[in-house]
Amino acid sequence: MRFHYRPALPDWSSITTWRRLVQFSVVFFIFLIPFLNTLKIHFAKGTFYSLDIGELAMADPIAIFQVMLASTSISAAMLASLAIPLLLMVILGRVWCSWACPYYLISDGIAALRRKLGLPEHNASTMCPSRRANAFRFGFLLAGMVLVGVAGVPVLNLILPPGILSSQALVLVKFGYITFEMALIFALIMIELLRPRFWCRLFCPTGTCLSAFKTQRGIHITLDPTQCTQCGQCQSACPMGLDPRRQGHDPLCHNCGECIDVCRQSSGKSCALFFSMGTQGRRTSSGN
Repeated sequence: MRFHYRPALPDWSSITTWRRLVQFSVVFFIFLIPFLNTLKIHFAKGTFYSLDIGELAMADPIAIFQVMLASTSISAAMLASLAIPLLLMVILGRVWCSWACPYYLISDGIAALRRKLGLPEHNASTMCPSRRANAFRFGFLLAGMVLVGVAGVPVLNLILPPGILSSQALVLVKFGYITFEMALIFALIMIELLRPRFWCRLFCPTGTCLSAFKTQRGIHITLDPTQCTQCGQCQSACPMGLDPRRQGHDPLCHNCGECIDVCRQSSGKSCALFFSMGTQGRRTSSGN
């Protein structure tokens, strides 16, 4: 008896294919940077808390805002490290979360595993409404920042998965072990198996902070109502529990493009959803 295995080829017209390529590239680089540092190559150094590439300095905005609050001071270096992340946020939307965050790649993997196991999908029909989710996560961030101000310590850094994963990659490469910080990641993974996307949707300080800088003029999901068949597949596919037909500007949307891919697959030649920039499509994409 012969067994044949023919792996599926990547669909290069799919946004998800390109997103996955970027995600794995980011994971590769968070291991490559400390490895190069061990070879005395320091063109790039740091973690996702704070990263230097050549003369460019970048940092997680929420990490910098905590330092400002805890130290009650603001420096030019702090402001400069915010420039690139916030500029990208204003122009591209929350692409950091769905395209570059290493924890979101883990979350994607858990969602795929749940589908393989035939577990129930969690989408807009089973998630709390976006208005309530946004109110909760901004409230959680505000409470965290109050705690930072009272304690005088950037305590939210203890629960920032991108920073934890990148710093643990550095520790693993340089010293050959991981620290207790990974306990949070393992705990989140276990909870994600039961409640997918709960962290990204309700708690993540970095994602919530970036959401505050999302603008109507940045890249967002837009609907062409003349092409929409109202099949609802996009709403079922949205990992954030949104209806992309009318919530393209919602702070929860991080431009993953899954709704566009499923729209293209279900409609065939035409696609009612697409990325746009500026005020184009505001009438059809900004409702909540």
